[in-house]
Amino acid sequence: MKKSALALFASAVAVSAAAAVVFDPAARSVSFTASSTDCGVDTSLEFLIVGPDSDRGYESMFVADDPVQDIAAAFDRAGIPRGKPYDRSSCVFWPEGATLSIEPSFDSLVADSQDRIPGIVYTAGSRAGNDVPDAAANMPSAVFALYNCPQSLLQIDDSLEQSPTYGRFKPARKIAKGEKTTFTFRWNGKTETKSISLPVRPGELEKTILYLKSEAAKSPLSAVPDFSPSLTVAEAAKAAQALSMVESRRIKINGVMEGQFYYRAYEPLEKWRDRKERLAQPPEVRFLADGRIKVVEILEDWSDPDSLDPKLSAKETIAGSVAEAAKILGPLARKTSTALVFASSGEKLARLFELKKLSSREIGTWYVFGE
Repeated sequence: MKKSALALFASAVAVSAAAAVVFDPAARSVSFTASSTDCGVDTSLEFLIVGPDSDRGYESMFVADDPVQDIAAAFDRAGIPRGKPYDRSSCVFWPEGATLSIEPSFDSLVADSQDRIPGIVYTAGSRAGNDVPDAAANMPSAVFALYNCPQSLLQIDDSLEQSPTYGRFKPARKIAKGEKTTFTFRWNGKTETKSISLPVRPGELEKTILYLKSEAAKSPLSAVPDFSPSLTVAEAAKAAQALSMVESRRIKINGVMEGQFYYRAYEPLEKWRDRKERLAQPPEVRFLADGRIKVVEILEDWSDPDSLDPKLSAKETIAGSVAEAAKILGPLARKTSTALVFASSGEKLARLFELKKLSSREIGTWYVFGE
């Protein structure tokens, strides 16, 4: 009898431990506890909360008491929809997801040098093919990152690269090491961000920007620009400049259409025209006035022991078609996964899009220079 009672008690304890993360579908909320790391009020935080197996406790205020996978499962069971995490390969630089409230309040825990109270979104983090959150098995095992960490379940609603963010966030107060805090995240059930495809057509730039602003006045937007192949390189650059000026937390320019360039590809740094100003030497593709295409490999000679810079030379190959140019470009661009395209300001995007379509998918970054 005693043995049976002990077994029942042990079972009850096991169930209680397994149910440490609390979810409430009616309230659309998730609660879990985390322990303070007492990392110090002068610490530059990169995380608010990391998982129990993380190696980043020294730059996080809290370590969750429960596994990351349990926390992620609780959000699903609470009916909080998964969003879209930061993903450089897809040109998603703004995390998307349900906007959540947090208790205790963010500003009671974290001091922001920009004096802002950020929005918080549940992206659910990047996932492997088996649908297991990457954060459950990979460092930094982020539950709530303060920069756009792809695997983190929770993100700040902003486009925050890791390096520029460093030093921005610090603990607002000291919390004794091991002291437990219960976090509660709630969703109001509303999808606040409207996702749209944004046509960018010749002669319609002003109309497009006015439409963006008017729609954003109603609700936040996540827009994927759709550049017409009939646009010239100069028109595309002008459109990119206008989009970058209106881009904000209210108007997020997120993603890229298949076969096109991310819109900021049309805004390269002018100094990169000078090969000596580049940190790396990606290949160049030059669309010539006679319709042919020149593919240029930049060779670096580091043999001079007295020079801090390499001697640069160019190996040029002329292609008679876009398909031929793409074939030549592939092996060259794999060194940097980047390609620089130079074309007349009046060149239509159609041929540039064809080049991208036929080129190796290993080329993840493109820059387009008008001449």
